[in-house]
Amino acid sequence: MQITFRQVSHTYQPGSPFQSTALSNIDFTVESGEFLALIGHTGSGKSTLAQHINGLLKPTSGQVLIDGSDIHADGYSKKTLRQKVGMVFQYAEHQLFEETVEKDIAFGPKNLGLDEAEITIRVQEAMEKVGLEYDEFKEKSPFELSGGQMRRVAIAGVLAMRPEVLILDEPAAGLDPMSREEMLQLIKALHEKGTTIVMISHSMDDVARFATRVLVMKKGTVAMDGTPEEVFSQVELLHSIGLAAPDTVELCWELNKIGFHLPLDKLSTEDCAQALYDAVKA
Repeated sequence: MQITFRQVSHTYQPGSPFQSTALSNIDFTVESGEFLALIGHTGSGKSTLAQHINGLLKPTSGQVLIDGSDIHADGYSKKTLRQKVGMVFQYAEHQLFEETVEKDIAFGPKNLGLDEAEITIRVQEAMEKVGLEYDEFKEKSPFELSGGQMRRVAIAGVLAMRPEVLILDEPAAGLDPMSREEMLQLIKALHEKGTTIVMISHSMDDVARFATRVLVMKKGTVAMDGTPEEVFSQVELLHSIGLAAPDTVELCWELNKIGFHLPLDKLSTEDCAQALYDAVKA
């Protein structure tokens, strides 16, 4: 499924004293199967952009197209759109409300009018994807679970709709290190199985590890767009925006200032260590 932003701008509270432009003439396309990371300072437009993808917000001007169709055109089904594009908000566990895990995950499919057998299949399938064993967790209250497990339940509720695109706003925020890594590996696995991922993150190291493409937002505009290697090797430009590169790149950049000649596109710890070893040996 292809997502296209065509000259999209968005202004909050237009014509009022509180008027604020959040997006300005955004142009880009997300191809099916990509893992796109959105990075930028708070207020740069990341969340506003993400909420345009599934129609939660409507552009002040411009178009958002899904497979070439304007999602705000007359007759376009928002219900169908939100089955195709699932969104997991930051601290998604705050949206849990049912008395059992099974009922919470089943809420979306039930609203589609599916029969009970299909709903059960979808709940089981979604729980398996997020690593929650159905028989063990289905009757538990979601509020008795750990923070990481609660977030998995929230994501399972979105996955039960079988979306082709999954948008995640800081999915690992607030989790302990183990739960954080488990969450990121879950997202990686979903991507590897064909789900298009759009992830907002403030962690450059996470983005470097998992994204296939990075979009850098600055004051409502796209400042940079490319592979993680292409974006993060431009350290000075990132610094001028107020962002840092991943730790490995920052290390190489600092060493280059004292006479080393290290490449700035080595994002993993292993590749960085090898580059440093080779430089010292030479």
